[in-house]
Amino acid sequence: MHRREFLAGLASLALPLPALSSSTVRGTPEDRPRAVMLAAAADAGGPFFTAVDGATLRTPGRGHGMLPLPNVPELILVARRPGYWMWRVNWRSGQALAKTIAAPDRHFFGHAILSPDGRSLFTTENNIATGQGLIGIYDSASLTRLGEIPSHGIGPHELLWLDPGKVLAVANGGILTLPETGRLKLNLEHMAPSVVLIDMPSGRLMQEHILDDRSLSLRHLARCTDGTLGIAIQAESPDGREIADAPLLAILRDGRLSLAEAPPGLGGYGASIVAHDDRFLVTALQSDTIVQWSSHGDVVRETGLRRPAGLATVDGQVLVSNELGTIARLDPDNGRLTAVIEAPGIRWDNHLAIVRHS
Repeated sequence: MHRREFLAGLASLALPLPALSSSTVRGTPEDRPRAVMLAAAADAGGPFFTAVDGATLRTPGRGHGMLPLPNVPELILVARRPGYWMWRVNWRSGQALAKTIAAPDRHFFGHAILSPDGRSLFTTENNIATGQGLIGIYDSASLTRLGEIPSHGIGPHELLWLDPGKVLAVANGGILTLPETGRLKLNLEHMAPSVVLIDMPSGRLMQEHILDDRSLSLRHLARCTDGTLGIAIQAESPDGREIADAPLLAILRDGRLSLAEAPPGLGGYGASIVAHDDRFLVTALQSDTIVQWSSHGDVVRETGLRRPAGLATVDGQVLVSNELGTIARLDPDNGRLTAVIEAPGIRWDNHLAIVRHS
């Protein structure tokens, strides 16, 4: 379906949000731990976090990245940039088990990742005084801050292990923001986006990859089965002109960062990215479409959905949310969408997470 055309015929399911049923996850036996969907969102009452078939918890501001924790019904929820709070939440009970605020002269950029042993937590942060990006280090249980290392860039956003415990990839968005000016972007004429590989635990810079076009902010990360790293792009306009045509995906392959194929009219805002086997999927929020690329950067197909936002994968399938209350299952092989939830009045945020739990 052509972009900007809404996918008609999505089934309508009323709140409260239902559990993901066996029909949602193809071929799931009844005795297998069920899939539970985790999402940050907002409604008329303000921002909240919800677990489908779990609890809803009001938050002090918009949440962004969600990091499910292994073997327990818990996750780490980080405030959207520039944010000050991070919570450890039991998504089944709706209880905040631990809370922390950013260290003095620091703020969060919305994402975190666990160490391989699960004991430590790494977050993307900003040094407010210098504008330099940091990786904060925390105890994952108590959220006690243990230290920090440089992100080797400005505006670090998402992190991803390339070699768990040894090589950490970081997307430095290149945009300076400060709490006193909210989400105002202060350095659009001097942006410095990059993807860096950091040696861990030393924090030493191993590789830095930069695109020629510095207006392409590199934000979210996913990795295909062949090892290719995909980076979703949010293009900026230093001169204030509307962005109609801009790349949405960069790929780091064989040590080289390059732009994927960019069809016209994508709008320049990649809200979320997931990898599905040898493909990347990105939600093009402003052009009402979900785009699939091969790991070599060739467009595979587009699927129309109004204001698409979060993406998650489960059992070989893809779930996608939008800002109008829809969550649907997307079949990557034919582009078909099937409704899971239709909840008018809820604005799902950029990310979804799926966990399996009994």
